[in-house]
Amino acid sequence: MAFDGIMLSALKDNLKQKIIGARIEKAYQIDKKYLIIRLRNNNQNLELLISTDPQGARINLTELDFDFPSYPPDFCMMLRKYLKNSYIQDIIQPDFERMIKIEIEKRGKKYSLIAELMGKYSNVILLDDNEMVLDAMKRITEKQNSERQLYPGIKYEKPPAQDKLNPLSLTSKEEFRQIISEDFSQAAFRAVMYNFRGIGPYSAREIVHRAGIDPAENYNNLINSKKDKIAESMLNLFSEFKKGVYRPVIATKTGEVDYISAFILNHRNPEKIEEFDDLDQMMDYYFEEFLKDKELNKNIRELNKVVNTYLNKNLKKQKKLKKQLKESKNAKKYKKMGELITANIYQINRGDKKAVVNDYYSEDQNQIEIKLDPAKSPSENAQKYFKKYNKLKKSVKHLKREIAKLRHEEKYLKQVSMNIEQAETLDDLAEIKEELKEEKYIKKQKQNKRNKGSKKLPPRKFISSDGYQILVGRNNKQNDRLTKKMANNGDIWLHTKVIAGSHVIIKRDTDKNLPDKTLRQAAAIAAYFSKARESTNVPIDYTPVENVNKPKGAKPGLVYYEKYQTIYIDPADKELLKQLAAD
Repeated sequence: MAFDGIMLSALKDNLKQKIIGARIEKAYQIDKKYLIIRLRNNNQNLELLISTDPQGARINLTELDFDFPSYPPDFCMMLRKYLKNSYIQDIIQPDFERMIKIEIEKRGKKYSLIAELMGKYSNVILLDDNEMVLDAMKRITEKQNSERQLYPGIKYEKPPAQDKLNPLSLTSKEEFRQIISEDFSQAAFRAVMYNFRGIGPYSAREIVHRAGIDPAENYNNLINSKKDKIAESMLNLFSEFKKGVYRPVIATKTGEVDYISAFILNHRNPEKIEEFDDLDQMMDYYFEEFLKDKELNKNIRELNKVVNTYLNKNLKKQKKLKKQLKESKNAKKYKKMGELITANIYQINRGDKKAVVNDYYSEDQNQIEIKLDPAKSPSENAQKYFKKYNKLKKSVKHLKREIAKLRHEEKYLKQVSMNIEQAETLDDLAEIKEELKEEKYIKKQKQNKRNKGSKKLPPRKFISSDGYQILVGRNNKQNDRLTKKMANNGDIWLHTKVIAGSHVIIKRDTDKNLPDKTLRQAAAIAAYFSKARESTNVPIDYTPVENVNKPKGAKPGLVYYEKYQTIYIDPADKELLKQLAAD
């Protein structure tokens, strides 16, 4: 993403046209990365989004829907305290850096809201009229950074200044050549990027490309006329920017973003270029179509890594215990060896490494060889085998119990893995992550008491062709709530046979017979929200919900059931899900 000073300049100019004079009504902090400032301007409600997400730091008006937490974080409460019913006076991009300063006035007092949009160093800071920090979204102490701190009560210092010229102040080709050292021996596009502020690599390449010069050509090898062409290209481009002329585009290649820019990059070779009349619409589109999926997939990978780590440990432990169980089941052979040593005790001497004796337990009375510890007496060797026999005999029960626990955990982790893979939103994953914390697979962090009890997601809802409500659990905790609390006697419970899958409930208000079409649609939905999504002819068990029970101490989502029937069906396709989805 070519999100540099040029893109930020375009966003700044866009916001200046739309929100100067706007009243700030309320602030919302969605999480550690997203801030929404609710505005009122020209009889319109507007929402200003500031994102410090390293993958998509940005500032724009948004029409996207966000779920706000029940209890706002401290930084958000501080913003509400100082900014409610204040007015936006100006929006500035200091020195063409990747930062925006929103100047605000409230009853004669002045404040500045700074959005530093610098990748992983992105932050939002509120300053008073003396440029003292009131608070920052990400506080930075001296321990974290000895060069620059951000916390309440400290004087605000800008990020370390780059030794570069503001490109908006460039006036001539001669000045351009004076700024760049004649012996600059790197690529021409780097000469632009390293000497002028706020110009990213894609923009720098485009400036050189528009001059008719290969961006990778060594600047030191260029004659003055070619250097002048680069300067002219840059002056022309920034002349347009000074007038507020931008052509915001998103270019894609094989379905992925090739670049996002405030102007078309002719040196790139995308498959598709989509132009936007409105920068805010472009940023929302970029988030919805590309960033959201990227973040979702990143979170899926992170949670899957946790689950797979525990699942692999579980399977290794099962393998080890099963080996021990197999050995334990052969415990009688050690008892036999002890008895044979005892029966032949006068033929065996201390120091013997083995004893060859007749096996009077076998019909053929074959001779067998028994290993001995030469440091032990014959009697002690016999006792050693008897002790091993008794130990293994006692361990059988314990091993069976431990293996059963591990199988129970294995089933649970596979169910969690399926829930993660089929998560559709970041909220889905947040609930799964919370479940893993509660089950102690992820370490819990200390949490402000006010932030506890966040809003729970509802189950997925569908309406059958016959008008019956079908509910589907999104995760194991929700499966438990759905089956044991939300469902009533007489409701029908469905689940894939043996295979990991969501709990599905068909709500019935009466005892009348359930239409076959509704049953088949619910079964197809159960097959879709299971590990068998890509299979055919999937077995789905169904029974009245009162036949479903949860064993004492069982992990979330794990139940047993009786008196059930089975239907075989193909998973629902997306068209059917869309058709039956409840609004």
